[in-house]
Amino acid sequence: MARVRPVHPGGLLLALLLAASGACDGPHAPVSALAATRQAVVGGAPEPGFPAVGAIVPVSPTCGEPDAASPVTCTGTLVAPRVVLTAAHCVENTDAPQVLSVVFASETARALGRERVRAVAGRLHPDWRAGAHDIGVLILAEDAPVPPVPLRGAPLPADVVGRTTRVVGFGLDDDGRTGLRRSGTARVTAVDPGAFSIALAPAMSCGGDSGGPSFLEVDGIEHLVGVTSFGDLACTTGTNTRVDVHADFLREVMEEVALAPPTRPPLDATVDACTGRCETHADCPLGMACVDGPGGGRTCAVAGLEAGRFGAPCSESDGARPCVKAGDACRLWLPCAEETVAGGGCSLAGGTAGAETCATLLALALGLARWRSRRTPGSSRVPRK
Repeated sequence: MARVRPVHPGGLLLALLLAASGACDGPHAPVSALAATRQAVVGGAPEPGFPAVGAIVPVSPTCGEPDAASPVTCTGTLVAPRVVLTAAHCVENTDAPQVLSVVFASETARALGRERVRAVAGRLHPDWRAGAHDIGVLILAEDAPVPPVPLRGAPLPADVVGRTTRVVGFGLDDDGRTGLRRSGTARVTAVDPGAFSIALAPAMSCGGDSGGPSFLEVDGIEHLVGVTSFGDLACTTGTNTRVDVHADFLREVMEEVALAPPTRPPLDATVDACTGRCETHADCPLGMACVDGPGGGRTCAVAGLEAGRFGAPCSESDGARPCVKAGDACRLWLPCAEETVAGGGCSLAGGTAGAETCATLLALALGLARWRSRRTPGSSRVPRK
């Protein structure tokens, strides 16, 4: 399996915000560049096992966008019923969890509804920075449908250099596609205080595998010892964040979530979101985020879009207004102030994009984010999103 190159959720949200301001013509060139720069997965094979290893995918706010079509941005490992271990760069933007879900199926396109679990929050290691302490978690809205992987937390064996580790992820395969859980073995080449390096033997993590696990066999049992962080463009070498060194951080989060699982108020599409107020995302229903309102203050809006309110039931766009997900139903997303803001969703800042354009922008934003994350100027350290 080739190395993971992460798509930064922060970049995704930035691209969505650009789309919301009416920037409808910019992303086309990077998307075509993406196709030319993809690296195929090296080695590895489809992996029906490791059910606790899930794919992290964005959730489109618009109706008509099938969940099965969502591209993989990162990989994660369930370590508690509601805690998914991943790389910090996969959740570096605090807004990112509001538009993410974790898919616990061997193939994302074939996942059942219960195998897709929405994220409600994220946590980063307090000392995280690019290339160091690249570890974080996603907190789920409900218990995952699979059992978690236990955290061993014991130090790496003294003889770990030269041994093989198993890398697992949903990243790029030989045909440049993501969404299939794959695994393969790599060789440990060096150990640092907070990370260890690996080389393909014959497999390696690649784009989409960021945040995925590395397992090391100890006394006949494979233990979770690393989190995929970054590697070279050719997907032949990589760096994994050590789990043992960051075990205290992970246990704190796991204990916090166990004592007080995150909750969200129920979504009521009949409530005028423009008149309500929020302080944090936790004040908003699942699938909504706390955003700046048009007249000051903050209101709950469909995650990924700007302030607005639910309108009439819909099956498709109505002119410039997108048809968005409102729980189990679909509703038009209307601007808060019709006289000052023309249109809704992607056109809130004066554009005229409809729901189809919104869907296109979301897809382009995802492609742009992945392309940019793979082309880090002046560095061979490529995040494995």
